[in-house]
Amino acid sequence: MKLITRLHSVYWQLISRYLDKRQPATEQVTLVQKLIFILPTIYGWWFLLLISLLYLLGTNYQNNLILLLSYFLLLLFLFCIVLCYQNLSGLTVRCTTTATGFCSDTLDVELTLSSNKQHVLLQINLIDQADVSITVKQQCKICLPLPANKRGKYLLPRVRIFSQFPFGLWRGWSYIALDQYYWVYPKPDEHANTINNDNIGGSQQTKTAGEMLSPYSSGDSLRHMVWKRLARDPLNPVVRQQYSSQVEPSWVVIPKASGDALEQALSKACFQLLALEHSGTQYGLKLPQLTVAQSSGKAHLTRCLQELALC
Repeated sequence: MKLITRLHSVYWQLISRYLDKRQPATEQVTLVQKLIFILPTIYGWWFLLLISLLYLLGTNYQNNLILLLSYFLLLLFLFCIVLCYQNLSGLTVRCTTTATGFCSDTLDVELTLSSNKQHVLLQINLIDQADVSITVKQQCKICLPLPANKRGKYLLPRVRIFSQFPFGLWRGWSYIALDQYYWVYPKPDEHANTINNDNIGGSQQTKTAGEMLSPYSSGDSLRHMVWKRLARDPLNPVVRQQYSSQVEPSWVVIPKASGDALEQALSKACFQLLALEHSGTQYGLKLPQLTVAQSSGKAHLTRCLQELALC
């Protein structure tokens, strides 16, 4: 089993080198002749064997009807090559959105397929992933599953498109390399139900609002005057004033660590970043070699998560 896995790995490395030279990664790829490969399927080889047997039978018995049948089947067999090629040729594939997710999740890679003609009975997938059947009419979008096993930033694997149109005698396929990356963030620690004070700097307060009493000064509105208290103490008038306490900015700190300790710290930090963003608190991120300034918002959260993925 290990030998087969090893041979498969070596084989795919050789194929990848050949494909990298033939079609480097680009933002979008249009299938043309040099990118489409066609070979007979198992049924195609059996069909070709049948044609050979019919030809030998017709030759031995000098039966023109059998010879005519063998010629017709051979013509059909060769014509299927053209149909299979035309079904793939001209298809444009591009990926405009960056897939993101957490470790142990399955990412959705969104691809846009377009063409000026119809393409039927297509199978599309990422390398070593499940196939998805589609039919393209001018333009369509499709999401391909991609398991996220390890945090980091990765180049999107090659997209394989293949078809056995029209009769399953020939198999045409293409391996497409798109210049697009995807991000895998650390998995949030579900057990970190509370913010860890050891990893966060700054005080953590709750937004509160209320009223307070203060001595009356010139310019204060009479509507805020506490008349009942003024009746008891006419010499010391007081007014009501609104106040609110805002949440102070916080820091999420990643200590110097390695191995499992680092992964646990990143998981906790990921949960803390999501919690702080949800609460509307301004927060920053301190890494051993980098500091992300305090802010809030979706773009800031994405920046912090990306730094965790690359830590």
